[in-house]
Amino acid sequence: MVRQMEVALRVQQLITMILTASTLLVSVSANAIEDAIIWAKNPSPPFHIMSGKLQGYGICDVMTDKIDALLPELSTSEVIYPHPRVNKYISEAENLCFPCMIKRPDSGTFTYSDSTTRYPASGVIINRASLDKLDLMEGVPVSFARLLSIHTLAFGLPGSRKYPDALQAALNEHLGQPHIIEIAGTEGPMRVLRQIARGRLDYTIDYPAVLKYFSITENDDSLVFIPTIEMGDAFVDGAIGCTNNPWGQQAIEHINGVLHKLKADPDYRKNQTFWLNTP
Repeated sequence: MVRQMEVALRVQQLITMILTASTLLVSVSANAIEDAIIWAKNPSPPFHIMSGKLQGYGICDVMTDKIDALLPELSTSEVIYPHPRVNKYISEAENLCFPCMIKRPDSGTFTYSDSTTRYPASGVIINRASLDKLDLMEGVPVSFARLLSIHTLAFGLPGSRKYPDALQAALNEHLGQPHIIEIAGTEGPMRVLRQIARGRLDYTIDYPAVLKYFSITENDDSLVFIPTIEMGDAFVDGAIGCTNNPWGQQAIEHINGVLHKLKADPDYRKNQTFWLNTP
């Protein structure tokens, strides 16, 4: 009888241990899901470089790799989507973090990290052969609004691209007009620059780093960068944007907690200097 009671007690203890372990496992799994950062990346060099000799050395490739290493306790992953699909999924409240964004106030869709990067201002990228014809000089600021008013000049707009407010406001006045040519698909900025180099488009707006990547990978120095009057010498703060829900807000909290270490990392600083000429 005593023996039976001991066996029953041990069985009960075993059941309790199994239930406790199961509860702990569920709790750990829930925390892992809650803490996970899901990076949404797209083929958009030099921000994300998916192939070629500079593969993995994009501005935001190095940044996300370093953040992952600084948050070893979190489960992180990445998905590859075209830019429009990233915006669509985040607008539908899917849990995602988009590493390369202009820092803005939080919206109903995005919550933003502290500043991660300082981008030199976007400017006009144009074929060197067009400078004399348009009375332009490399390095001398030009009015973006004035160029847009010349309807014989074809402006190349990468699909789904948004610019800093000072430039976007000028562009909004002309969206839908025939001389604004939107180029959809992956690697939109690179496709636009190739069309400018071939004389099929006249100019675009982009960062100096985008022109640097084009010149390196295409072995082509035919394009030049001209600052805009609208942006002047202003820098643009970059940030990580995550879905503005409890998941995204927690992801941003984790990210913000390691940004000071990220900015002190020698490899990160070297990458920033290479692409952005920032110390």
